[in-house]
Amino acid sequence: MSEKLNKDDFFWIEYIFDLKNRDSLSFTVLLDKNNITAIPPENSQDCEWTRLGFHQCEICPLETENVANCPIAYNISGLAEKFNEIYSTETAKITVNVEERTYLKNDSVQQGLRSILGIYLATSGCPHMQILKPMARFHLPFASMEETIYRHVGNYLISQYYQFLEGKKPDINLDELIILNENVDKVNHGICRRIEKINEADANKNALIILNAIGMMLDMELKSKLDSLKYLFP
Repeated sequence: MSEKLNKDDFFWIEYIFDLKNRDSLSFTVLLDKNNITAIPPENSQDCEWTRLGFHQCEICPLETENVANCPIAYNISGLAEKFNEIYSTETAKITVNVEERTYLKNDSVQQGLRSILGIYLATSGCPHMQILKPMARFHLPFASMEETIYRHVGNYLISQYYQFLEGKKPDINLDELIILNENVDKVNHGICRRIEKINEADANKNALIILNAIGMMLDMELKSKLDSLKYLFP
């Protein structure tokens, strides 16, 4: 962490990859405690593929006249560079440290990367990803599909509770969530189009593909009225 940054001002999430036949790699995500916004990594780069106009998402509300870089692309540029020679199927002992606890799992590199990328997607300032920001504060590494569905819907219903307290009509039927989630999927696809232009290996790209697949499964689950979770509430 930079000496200019005070660790007490941030929620921090540290990933350590102990790789076979390679040096260990570590990466720390910093989230501003005031607004749960990611602090760009020190080695983030202003380059062609991070520019807002480079494969800009069709639903992007930002304008190139006012914003130089896609906020997500700029934040993950340092991460992509660090892992661009790593293949997705390489295995590692992955340790995740947060202030409250430590997680540990032996898994493929792409599974650890998809968790880090998920944080940056949610907290970099993309307007369409704001819905996911609270989940980043309570980050759960290596979440299963069932855990992801439960957290995603629970996160949204809490937001609707606050809407209710403000005198607004809450979206109990999750109709708006389906639309919001479709926009999240479009952003995920847009980031994939960007990052495939710079990868030498495939770990970053495959991690994003996993996130895309999770998003599509969430869409299906929402449209099926959360059938897979019904057994929890007999």
